[in-house]
Parts: sequence; structure tokens; C-alpha cells
Amino acid sequence: MQTVDEEPLETIHLYAVREEAARPSLLPVFLALLALSILLVLCTLSPSEQPEERLAIRIPAVFPPLGVFTASVQIIPTGVKEFPASPARGELTIYNGSILTQGLPSGFIVTSASGVEIVTDSPVTIPLANPPSYGIATVPSHALQTGKVGNIAAYEVNAVYGADIFIKNLTAFKGGRDTKVVKVVTNQDTHLALTNARSILISQRNRYPGMLAYPCQEHSVQKALVVMASWGCQFVTFIPPPGAKVLSARLSGRAVVLQIMMTLAPRKAWPGK
Repeated sequence: MQTVDEEPLETIHLYAVREEAARPSLLPVFLALLALSILLVLCTLSPSEQPEERLAIRIPAVFPPLGVFTASVQIIPTGVKEFPASPARGELTIYNGSILTQGLPSGFIVTSASGVEIVTDSPVTIPLANPPSYGIATVPSHALQTGKVGNIAAYEVNAVYGADIFIKNLTAFKGGRDTKVVKVVTNQDTHLALTNARSILISQRNRYPGMLAYPCQEHSVQKALVVMASWGCQFVTFIPPPGAKVLSARLSGRAVVLQIMMTLAPRKAWPGK
């Protein structure tokens, strides 16, 4: 019998030791929560878009009473007109103390007490005297100098010509006028005033609700330095459908044609469809 040498046994001791688990990072969790919060906010604040449709519809027109607007504007004259000076006119009375007929030519000049020269307008013949009465004649005359200075009072002329001729003005001379320059209204002044009046009428009309059925009818008149204008305007109003956004409107007969934008109601999802 063969003997086998047995090898010595070695004892091994194994110990199981639990290692501590590594803590996961919180950053991915934080980022996920932030993204979720942003998504919830966007979903809450963003309105859901409803489909819209553009339509053309006709609705009845409403015609309120005629709108009447008035405006008055002062005319400012810019034109200039000159009135020339004019001479005073009157009559000279001539006395003849001679037993012979006397005469004076046209353009005969006498001087008044105030120094104004008076000129006869025509020749004159003075009959002879019949003592104790003088021969008397009158002749139209005017002041040689134009203007108011020629408006002399009665008896300012008391002249003697020769030995037998006496010249007087028994009445005052009148009509002498100095040169006068005045402002006058031109066509441009009137047109400017009317333009300003229309601007006022436009501002009044624009405050009126509605649209015009047709152009306003204008009536204007000028009194002294004032232009008065008035407009009669027929307006049109309408009542659009609820929820409609009006894009344009025009009158067609007794109706208003509207271009509108309407929001369509969401379609209901029926079961099985």
C-alpha cells in the first residue's frame, strides 16, 4: 500500500465589508425642475390660437338725422385802393356897377380871405347896372388847390375887379377831399377766409361718429368782412356682428358692405370620430 502524503490545509478568512453608496448629483434634478416650471408658465400664459376667417357681409345701414355744421371767419383785407384828392366846388356871384355890360373869361382867378385861389369854370357876362341896382350874374367855380383846404366858408371871397366889378361867394364851397388810401378785400382774401372756415368744418365733422353717405353740401355767404359757411352732411352708422373685427366698410344703396375677421368656434370632437 502506497502512502500519499497529504498537503497541509491553509485556512483563508473572508470578510464582507459594505461600502457606502456614492451620493448622486442634484444639478440634473434642479435643471429638470426648472425646465418643467418654464414649460408650465408658457402653457399657462400663451393663449390658445383660435382659427380666424375673413368674410364679406351686408348689413342694413342706419341713417341718422342730417348733421349741420357752421363756421364764421373774419376776412382780413390786404388790398389797397387810393382815392385821389378832389377840389371843392361852388358858385361865385358877380356884381356889375357899370352902365356897360361886363364879362369875365373862363379860368378867371380870385383869392379868398384864407388864401385859397378860386377859378371860374366858364366865361360869364354880367349885365349892366340899373341904378340903384347892380347887374348880377353867377358862374360855377372850383378851388385851384385840391383837398379839404378848398372847402371855404360863405363870403370868404370878397374881391374887386377894376372899378365896377365885385365878386363874392354867397355860399360855402364843398366837396374838397384829400387823397385817401384804404384797405380793400381782394378775391384772395375771401378765398383764404373760406378755406379757414372749411378747416373748422372738417374738425367739427370728424367728431361725428359714422361714415359719410356722400360728400357734404356746402353753403357760404359773405356779409361785410365775415364769411359764413355751413355743411349739411348725411352720415351712415351700422352695427357689426358680435365678435367681428371690421376691416373696411362701404355703402351700397341702403346697406353697408363689411369686410370682417371672425374667430371660428372650436369644433367639438364627437365620440367615434
